[in-house]
Amino acid sequence: MNRSLVIASAVVFASIGLTACGGGSDKGSDSAPANTASANTDAKTVVKVDGKDLTGVDLSNVGCAKQGDRFAIGAGGASGGVGATLKDGNPPTVETVGITVDGTALAVGPGVGKATVKVDGDRYTISGTASGASISNPMAGMVSKDFEIVVTCK
Repeated sequence: MNRSLVIASAVVFASIGLTACGGGSDKGSDSAPANTASANTDAKTVVKVDGKDLTGVDLSNVGCAKQGDRFAIGAGGASGGVGATLKDGNPPTVETVGITVDGTALAVGPGVGKATVKVDGDRYTISGTASGASISNPMAGMVSKDFEIVVTCK
């Protein structure tokens, strides 16, 4: 039960990051450079789960948003979404990842899954193993899947 709560929390945090990526900037902020949002239009975003391309998510319009020392990346679609939150650092660290694939909600968060990020200029490659369960049958048990998210954010 405790592990389910951790996974649910990680998915919620990743969803918050996904929502933050929708665009626009924080008009209440006095520091524009620290609070930015953009859409990925320059380079192709790739999301793979267990070596297969993620389907059902519009990867042509990935949002990237920076708020303080957190950076959120996300995209949604008719049958799910993908989102990640990173914390500034050298290198940055992955705080959460949430991916919906084939009816399964997968997450990385405190005590669940593992992920790392590599940065090359504006290009982020987040990879690791996410854990989760079937959305329609959560009692079926836990699954873990390898993933990779490659996105350019400006």
